[in-house]
Amino acid sequence: MAQPLLQSVDNALRVLELFEGAIRELSLTEIARQLSLGKSTVHRLLATLEAREFVEQSPESGRYRLGVRLVHIGACKLSNINVIDECHPILDELAGITGETTHLTFYSGGRTTVVDKVKGSNPTVMATIIGQTTPAYAAASGKIFLAFLPKDELESILRHIEFKPRTPYTINNRVQLLEELEKVRVNGYAEDQQEGDEGLVCFAAPIWGYENKLLASMSVGGAASRMNSRRDSLIREIIAAAAKASKRCGGQTL
Repeated sequence: MAQPLLQSVDNALRVLELFEGAIRELSLTEIARQLSLGKSTVHRLLATLEAREFVEQSPESGRYRLGVRLVHIGACKLSNINVIDECHPILDELAGITGETTHLTFYSGGRTTVVDKVKGSNPTVMATIIGQTTPAYAAASGKIFLAFLPKDELESILRHIEFKPRTPYTINNRVQLLEELEKVRVNGYAEDQQEGDEGLVCFAAPIWGYENKLLASMSVGGAASRMNSRRDSLIREIIAAAAKASKRCGGQTL
């Protein structure tokens, strides 16, 4: 059963939420209209928030903007984020929803590393272990990282890749990889169709941090026949899970 809200606190937080995104300043009248509150109520809320430095009033325009106290609180939160800890409950939830095995991976120097794993309830032959590394071009999670690298860094990686077939389906040339990475940028997810391990399919999505820094990749994988028969629903689930993880890690989805 939901706990009753303290209305004044809820209204104050709603005021702050109006400044999310591109909105920098709002007038008292604009805030009152958007929240469907009386001007006198909004004036008292703004006065309280201003006294605590959560908002400030422009001396030139008289409009309101976010205050420095939120910067301090946000910085404290960001400095204490542990990506693995923040993402594990979502990995666990995703494995429960899909019945498939979920992974969290980091990236370094053209390779991905599994840093967390939750086994699904469905029969699986995914023998991955925490600490295992894989060439980025041969995994859905790796394609996520490569797709969003700065152009010069990606070019450097491409110059040094030795395309070695892990299965008959592994990407084996630069042109094919670049085409695949463009799909990742457009679609917001990546897939591995038996490219790393024959018989296994994975779908992955990015986890973003503060200032759109790519922190990690989250994936769901299992037997090819089972994964592909539910392809659309599994892709929706991994995108939603990664978006939730991004929010927990201080980022926004692109």
